[in-house]
Amino acid sequence: MTTTSDKIKSQVRWLGNGNEAVAQAVLHCCYDGEGYYPITPSSEVGEEVAKAIAAGKTDMKYVIGTSELAAIGICTGMALAGGRVVDVTSAQGLLLKYEELSTVSGLGLPMVLNLSTREINAPLNIKNGHSDLMTMLGTGWLIFMAPTVQAAYDMNIIALKVAEEVLLPAVVAYDGFHTSHANRRIQVFENTQDVQEFLGEKPIDRILSGKSKQCSVVDTKNPKTMGPYMNDDLMNTKVVMEQKMEHALNVVIPRVLKEFAEISGREYGLVQQYGDKNAATCMVALNTAGEAAKDAVDLLDRKDEKVNLVIPMLLRPWPENQISDAVGAAKKILVAERATQYGANNFMANELGAALQKKGNNAKIIQRTYGMGGLNFRLDDALYLYDLIKKWPNVEDENEKREKWYYGVWAGDPSYNPPVVVEPIKTEDCSINAKLERPNLKELSKMPNRIEKHAACPGCGIFANINLFLRGIDGQVILLFNTGCGMVTATGFPYTSFKVPYAHNLFHNASSTATGIVEMIDKFKKDNKVSDDITVICVSGDGGDDIGMDQVIAAALRNDPFIFMEYDNKGYMNTGAQMCYSGFKGQKNSNAHVGPNQQGKLTHHKDIIEILRGTYAPYLFQAAESQPIDMIRKARRAQQIVREGGFAFGKVFSTCPLNWGLEEARCPQAVAKVVDACLHPLYEIDHGKTTLNYNPEEKGKKIAVTEAFASMGAGFAHLAKPNFATLMEETQKHVDYRWERLKAMSGSTVL
Repeated sequence: MTTTSDKIKSQVRWLGNGNEAVAQAVLHCCYDGEGYYPITPSSEVGEEVAKAIAAGKTDMKYVIGTSELAAIGICTGMALAGGRVVDVTSAQGLLLKYEELSTVSGLGLPMVLNLSTREINAPLNIKNGHSDLMTMLGTGWLIFMAPTVQAAYDMNIIALKVAEEVLLPAVVAYDGFHTSHANRRIQVFENTQDVQEFLGEKPIDRILSGKSKQCSVVDTKNPKTMGPYMNDDLMNTKVVMEQKMEHALNVVIPRVLKEFAEISGREYGLVQQYGDKNAATCMVALNTAGEAAKDAVDLLDRKDEKVNLVIPMLLRPWPENQISDAVGAAKKILVAERATQYGANNFMANELGAALQKKGNNAKIIQRTYGMGGLNFRLDDALYLYDLIKKWPNVEDENEKREKWYYGVWAGDPSYNPPVVVEPIKTEDCSINAKLERPNLKELSKMPNRIEKHAACPGCGIFANINLFLRGIDGQVILLFNTGCGMVTATGFPYTSFKVPYAHNLFHNASSTATGIVEMIDKFKKDNKVSDDITVICVSGDGGDDIGMDQVIAAALRNDPFIFMEYDNKGYMNTGAQMCYSGFKGQKNSNAHVGPNQQGKLTHHKDIIEILRGTYAPYLFQAAESQPIDMIRKARRAQQIVREGGFAFGKVFSTCPLNWGLEEARCPQAVAKVVDACLHPLYEIDHGKTTLNYNPEEKGKKIAVTEAFASMGAGFAHLAKPNFATLMEETQKHVDYRWERLKAMSGSTVL
């Protein structure tokens, strides 16, 4: 709804998708900081902010965490200091943040979390669902809904103003892909200053001037203890949160919505009511489904069939009086949700039912769960559900007579027997390696592949490395993958590329899952339930050893008997080439840009082998496909270590032609040059003793890092240009230091 006012600020038409609209709002709000971690479909918000930082359009602090939990922890620290703070996430990312969410609200820290809604797994799905959103209901966060791209922009400004006034954090929820990736023309404020005037002073300024009850750890003149230990007094702090919610609902949010309408011309309510309030039937739906249902209301109205539609714009605090009023005279109400409570009534249906019961309204509530996993909700779907409400319970289908059911499901075929798409590996077929005293490529070529056809990009180094490594592993294996390109391209339902047992759990915890499996294998062997000698191998990459490094370290410290193999492709390639810490300094990522204010990734590449050295794990190594015999030998040694009861970790260099901007035919050359530049030295640490397996200096092949970067595609080639000479001088010095240190350790009898 639009309104007119002499206070309306200058605005411009702008074309972009929901994520980009959120990024525009972030820039217009002039945040002090953002803690960030990439996850589809919200990643683009942070990427757009990163572009602006590199281009010098904002001076906000932008810190990329090693996990979603790390990111929200960074945000919490920024807010504790009194910063204006923002974060973005989706699905499993939100769940990983979860233990911090109640801390943020309990401490009364204002911040905005943009939630690009996505169905939570398993199985893995990156499309829209509201199961993640519904986990927020009891966390003490304000929850604003954004059904359109325009609303995604507007609600970010509105939510921030409310959050900073009532001292509670706020979520802005918009539908993944349906809104996050939907391009629309919207209105945005032309002058950032107008947004700043609407928002008012930043938290730190209010704190230091004594205008706010919020505290800051940097206010050393008035030191406060924040987040203390509490016993009985805790109850009172929870009551304060309830009072904040009530104040937000009854006073602050209505006033802020009115003030925003005055400067923007766009009027929002706590609830959208659309159609005829006197109609006997009503649908309640959130976000894009509600927007689609408006078309059904209009079409039915033209046929002189009156129906009502209610779209909540606020979930916390819950505007029960406004929603009860909005359903009007309806005798039958269908509540459509992109989420479900298994074995119980659904979230909104429960809350609506409670609200109506308080009013003495006995309208019948019918529940339908729709759209989980991203299924679209269109005009035809809304028309079907309105027809269902009208007829219910006089319908033929037995499931449709249920008060709670699922819309959009399809019947399975009990007689269907899925075909075997890959033949499982037999133990005797994969034991050729065990008969060889030394690795021999000709003989090992007879080893059957454990992995069949996959959908990885041409030139991708993942499966070239994995298949080569597996040639050195004899007998049965269980493969566990962290989320990444290796997982996504090999397990598209209903097919699989794996001829051996395989499992995927989450982005970061294959190592912990492996620990559980090897413990059970040990027990089952002792109980004579398993006789095969099974080697468990974890595969990770795409940044999975940033977010999962704590779990890898724990497995190494426990000396759990499995192999962990990292394919290091220098970024979160499966979600759009975001930065991970193993990437090279200066590398171009979608959230670490090259511009006048930034020269790509800001830090040197993480050396996870040296990090793990401190765990005293029995076997650690680096390998590359450019030296295949070396890799196979290390695979054999890693398996021997595991069979002796120890942990083995290896990092292999993996090309990513798509996101590096590298021609696939040049991938082998790039690998060789990276090794010859000592950017990925080939060595092993066997029971604490370091051995350098390939020395390019001795062979007269050592090259400058700039020569290697020039061969690696557009993501790195800029580093070989003259304007990056200072950075490359620093990088060369850093790489040479690591190389000299490695050589010294290789010559030692104790290192």
